Amino acid sequence: MKITTINLPVFPLPIFLLPEGITKLRIFEARYLKMVGIASKNGGFVIWSKNSNNDITNSLWGSWVEIINFDQGNDGILEIDVKCKSLVEINTLTLDSDKLYFGDVKQIHHWSQSSVDTSLSELSESLANVFTNNPDLDDLYQQKEITRPTWVIARWLELLPIDLDIKATFIIDHDFQAAKELVQSVIDK
Repeated sequence: MKITTINLPVFPLPIFLLPEGITKLRIFEARYLKMVGIASKNGGFVIWSKNSNNDITNSLWGSWVEIINFDQGNDGILEIDVKCKSLVEINTLTLDSDKLYFGDVKQIHHWSQSSVDTSLSELSESLANVFTNNPDLDDLYQQKEITRPTWVIARWLELLPIDLDIKATFIIDHDFQAAKELVQSVIDK
């Protein structure tokens, strides 16, 4: 199987998103409005994580997202819902005249896209409660896979207030069991 490299707009943001993860973004800068136009015609864009110091992390991966909904906020700002299609390796980055990043990227497989035979009833129930108690989050996820372990752990990793550099270790290692143990330890506290 040949892995194809494609060129996509890249949006540096302090967001951690795994495959099937969804988030809402508010877009107001001209360069990112341009990015939305390009992404809506050409298969999406990449969210490249930034840490709390607003430095782009050293890892050369990102979340390839597609726009699944457009809306306008009460203040008139464009709001888009994006869903992660895949993680990608970012091979090269360029900056255009509008200071919009573009990257040559290729898809990478991640454990969150696999099937695992394990039970997570407590973590599944607590995640279902998070959705129930947060209507905005609940609205983003029209289809929830609360019984699929990799989906549950991926959503918990996205939601928990853990440093982006720590979360990024679960991209590099592709280790479902370690991710599950981290999530369980945080929830148990």
